[in-house]
Order: sequence, then C-alpha cells, then structure tokens
Amino acid sequence: MSLSRYRLLDDALTMSRRMVDLGDAGDWDAVIALEPERRRLLEQAFATHAPVDEVVAERVRAILDLDKHLMAKSIEVRDQLAQELGRTNRGRKATSAYHAAGH
Repeated sequence: MSLSRYRLLDDALTMSRRMVDLGDAGDWDAVIALEPERRRLLEQAFATHAPVDEVVAERVRAILDLDKHLMAKSIEVRDQLAQELGRTNRGRKATSAYHAAGH
C-alpha cells in the first residue's frame, strides 16, 4: 500500500470538508472551483490497482458522506431559488396583467 494514496485521499477528504463548509456558507462558486482539483486527487489515488484496505475504505466512506451532505444542501438551495423565482415571476405576471387591464 503506497503512502501516497493515503496522502491523496487525506487531501481529498480535507478538500471535501472545505467544500461542505463553503456550501453551507453559500459560496457555491468556490465549491465548483474546488471540484476539479478534488476529482484529480481521487483519480490519482485510484490510478493504481493496489488493493483497497480499511484505511482507504474509511476515507472513501467519509468523502461520500460529505458529498451526500453537499448534494442535499445544493438541492435545498436550488429549491429555495426556484421558489424565489416563482414568486418573482408571479409578481411580474400580476403587474403585466394589471397594466394590460389599462390601470
């Protein structure tokens, strides 16, 4: 088992935690900016055919748990934005209807 795989996974886990913190803070641009680097770390970690041991499995589970949290948060934000857009569009339609009625 190569020590570098552990280091790569530790770095990816640290980056995943940072992405969750940023997502929780609403900084989705920063989350998106970090994703390619994290993907590169994970691809490097699994470029080898070395067997997966418990340390590797534990890191992967932790990263997946963080991803679930990040995904849930992004869906929550998306739904909030959709509601806000819906309210804005309804207001715009009401205003247009009011003006079309000659007021």
